[in-house]
Order: sequence, then C-alpha cells, then structure tokens
Amino acid sequence: MKTTKFTAFTVVLLFVTITAASALGQSPAPMASPLTVPPAPVRQPAEFDQMTGALIEYSGSSPPFGISYEVIAEMAENVTVCTIVASTSEKNTVLSLYTSHGIDTSHCTFLIAPTNSWWTRDYGPWFIFTGNNEQGIVDFTYNRPRPNDDVIPGAYAANQSIPYYFMSLTHSGGDYMTDGEGRAISTTLVWEENPGMTHAQINQTVHDYLGINTYYVVPDVNGDYIEHIDCWGKYLSPDTILIRSVPTSHQQYDEIEAAASYFKNQTSCYGTPYHVVRVYTPLNEPYTNSLILDNKVLVPIMGDQYDAAALQAYRDAMPGYEVLGFTGSWQSTDALHCRVMGITDRYMLYIHHIPLLNQTANPSGFPVTAYVHAYSGQSLTPGSPSLIYRVNGGAWSTLQMTSMGNENYTATIPSQPGGSVVSYYIHAEDESGRSANHPYIGADDAYTFTVIGQPNHAPLKPQTPEGNATGKPKQMYSFTTVTKDPDNDSLMYQWDWGDGTLSEWLGPYVSGTVASGTHEWAKKGSYDVRVKAKDTYGLESPWSDPLPVKMPLGLGYSWSLRGLLKERFPVLFWLLTHHAQW
Repeated sequence: MKTTKFTAFTVVLLFVTITAASALGQSPAPMASPLTVPPAPVRQPAEFDQMTGALIEYSGSSPPFGISYEVIAEMAENVTVCTIVASTSEKNTVLSLYTSHGIDTSHCTFLIAPTNSWWTRDYGPWFIFTGNNEQGIVDFTYNRPRPNDDVIPGAYAANQSIPYYFMSLTHSGGDYMTDGEGRAISTTLVWEENPGMTHAQINQTVHDYLGINTYYVVPDVNGDYIEHIDCWGKYLSPDTILIRSVPTSHQQYDEIEAAASYFKNQTSCYGTPYHVVRVYTPLNEPYTNSLILDNKVLVPIMGDQYDAAALQAYRDAMPGYEVLGFTGSWQSTDALHCRVMGITDRYMLYIHHIPLLNQTANPSGFPVTAYVHAYSGQSLTPGSPSLIYRVNGGAWSTLQMTSMGNENYTATIPSQPGGSVVSYYIHAEDESGRSANHPYIGADDAYTFTVIGQPNHAPLKPQTPEGNATGKPKQMYSFTTVTKDPDNDSLMYQWDWGDGTLSEWLGPYVSGTVASGTHEWAKKGSYDVRVKAKDTYGLESPWSDPLPVKMPLGLGYSWSLRGLLKERFPVLFWLLTHHAQW
C-alpha cells in the first residue's frame, strides 16, 4: 500500500516536471522509480563524514548560484561540484563562467534538470548506506510548492544509478541534522507539517529509512517563519553541537539558552553528555548556517565586527579544520548551508569507535576497539587499521590493530602511570586509495584520556539541600549542600529544581566545602529540590534526599489567614479583631 502511494505521488510530480520542462522546450531528467523500505540496518552519514561532491543550482539570476564564485572555487579544490542546469545550453554557459573565474572545471559535473530554486540543501538527496552495504538515496516531500525542485533527488539517483527510496514524510534539509551514528535533530516543524502522523509514526519512519534511533524534535528558538535547525544549531561531530548565543537583551535569549541547556543534558552516541559550543550572533548573523566539506568549514560572514570571533569559535571547536569565511547575499534564515548540499562518498571507508573515557591504571594496558568497513569493496591495505597514540604530548607511536573477526579490530595502548594523559586516533586505508581517521581530522583533534593512579570512587551522597522551604514565585532563592569525595577530588554540583529544569554543573568546589545554587520558580506549586555531585573524572554521586519547597505566595499577596480574612471578608475580620484576641 505504501509503495503504491509513493509511486502515485512520484508520477504526479513527474507529470508536473514534464509539463514545466515542455513549456521551456527542455527535456526532463530521467526519474528513478522508488523502492520499498531500504534493507536494514540503515546508517545515514553526517555532514562531517567523507564527501566527494557538492550539489548547487544555476538560476541565471544574480547571484546565479546563490553563492559566490569564490565559494565554488574553494569547494572544487577538494571535491566535485555538481551543478544543476536546465539544459545543455545552460551547461555550456556555466562552464564558460567557471573558466573565466578560475574554477577547476575538471572537478565539475552537471545534472540537467529543471529547477525552481537554488536551495539544494532543502530539496536535495539524503544519502544512506543500507544493510546491503551500498549507498542509497532517500527522498521525501519537499515542504515547498516547487515541483521541479521536489523531483531532483530522483533525477540525481537515476543519473548516478543509485538505489532510490521514497519516505512518506514532508520535510526539508535545512530542518534536519544527523550525527552519522543514529541520532538526528529537527524542530517541531516536522510534527506540524505531518499532522496525519503521530510522533511515534514519524520516529518509526526516520528509523526505517534513515536508521535514526534517537530523534530530538525541539521547539524552534529563533521565532522565525522558517523554523529550520540550521538557523541556530549544528552538529560539528558526533558529540559536539554548535548553538548560537545572543545578549541577554535579545528577545529570543531565554529560548536559545533553554536549547543549549537541553542539549547539555542529553547523551551523545558516545554515551557522554553533548559538548555544546557557542557562536555569538547578536545581530542574528547566520554563522551556524555553515558548510562542513571534508577538512574545510565554510562560514557565512557579514563583514561586521563579530565575524572574527565567529570564525575563531569554529577553529576552537574543530581543531585541524581549515575555517574560511565568505560574504554573500546571506540572511539570518538563508545562508551558505541552505544553498549547498554535500554529496557523500559512495565508497567511503567507515570507522566506528566509542572513545575511551578516563582509565584506571592497569598493568595490562588500555584496549581500543573499532569497526572498519570499506564500502568500496576493496581490502584494507597491509598494516591497516592502525592505532596511533602519544603520552603527555610526546612523540606519536603506531600500533597495528589485529582482527577480531567481522571487521572488528583491536590494539592495546601500553600501561601508563597514574596522571598520564594519553591521546590517540585510529587510521585506516584501503586498496581503493581511500584513507580515514577517527576522529575525522586525526591527530589535531585526537581523543584524550587521563590515567587514574588508584581506583577512583564516586562522591558520597550530598546532604539534603538547605534553604527556604517556602517562598514566592519569580523570586530568586539560594540553597546549599555539601559532600565529600573519597579520593579528595574537586567536585561539581548539579541541581534538580523539581520543575523540570536542571542547573548546569556548577563549580568546581573543594571536597567537603559548602556548595550553593540559586533558582526562581515561575509559578505556584510544590517542588522537591535535590542535588548530586560529580568528580573530576566524571563519576557521579547518588541524588541527595529532597528538600520540599512550596511556592504558595503569589506576587503582591499575603496568604496568611489574617491577611486572607482582611482582604476577602472585611466585616468578619472587623468582628473578629474587635471581639477576640488575635
């Protein structure tokens, strides 16, 4: 039944495309026929995975590509730029333009198909790898009335002979980010535009077609009409998310900070809290609307005083990447990421690994395991994969990883004394000529762990919080607690305010010294305040016993019995106060 629906939908769009193309005297691009659900398990690569191309559109207007020739030239240095043009005549025009602007045309290809716009990110193909270990393309209903744009994924799939799947979901690429390991983020726009589906059905759909196991659907924090996640947030790596920041006077400050706090308290695919980094956008600059393309990060800049800090924020968060800024016809809701769609390497060399956290000293050393798969079908080169490590910033050493079977490999970093800081990354090569690192950039962003000299112990359960047990909403109250760490490590504290909000980790505090937190409640109610501690190695204590707190007093009112009688029943109050001792 689903297949029939998808096919019928595609036929309608294809008919509209043919009609529009015929009116222009053009031949429509061949269209792939949609298949059923892709074979499981499905993995959808991230933007920071290996790319071989970038998809853009030639509109013929000004600017003709939505991006500058400088951006196109920069991309063509590393990958193939595929330009969508409406005809062979337009292809020749574009080739002439590229040549005159110094763009390497040997790294340029073309898809001849009519389009409506240059927002290839929103309507372009979504790439997956299926359980058959081959690349596929997933299409969806583009959430704009642009029928030519909407059939581009099928046209590209036919052009490249890639299996093509249609997902029954209205969506857009600007409102979707994935970590490449089964997690993804969209705004609640995906719920609003699919009213005939329950949230569970949407989750099941992205699981079946994209391999998404955790789908974060969050409110849009910008208050814009477009409600796209790339206007304010972005995955930089599997455990790092970039979120814009604004001054406290900004009208969306609370919403943006709530989003940052939310993701700090979510768990990445590595089993650790997300590392949330910020980029300052006081004038609604579109700095998050950037493009990661292999080892480059192309950032839209505005020519204002905040550009340098924005570029530095990316360099700090993504060491080893080349971070470049480009001006353009950018808007807060429409910039570089919107106008370029990355093309995932069809034959990528994939490495999966969960980084080591801090390790207790072990005479046997520290085993590192990884899964390595070559989608090229070629064998790994001799000596590959390898584990490359160093201790306390010294020289790098290389260990060949040995096969554990089923494309899993292992190597053991030798034992190190307590207090040692170990950095490492994994490198692989295959006979197709491809190479890959984990983390992606390799040595410059290597994983790091500290060797703990003695077995570490979690902090003790904190004392029940002390502070006001009653108060008024919208007033700030302070609370204190204390606990000790058996290893005398410094401690951070996190407060649960009982109203659905958690504080950030506050501190550090010396073990055994009083820690404090402040909070204000938005409305009347009864709340249980509790707190937990975390040591410098990440071990957490149990939650404390709760302190019950009541916020019964509304602002400007006295809710004592005497005050209530005087305000609500003045005659009775007069009689009582004149005839009884109060």
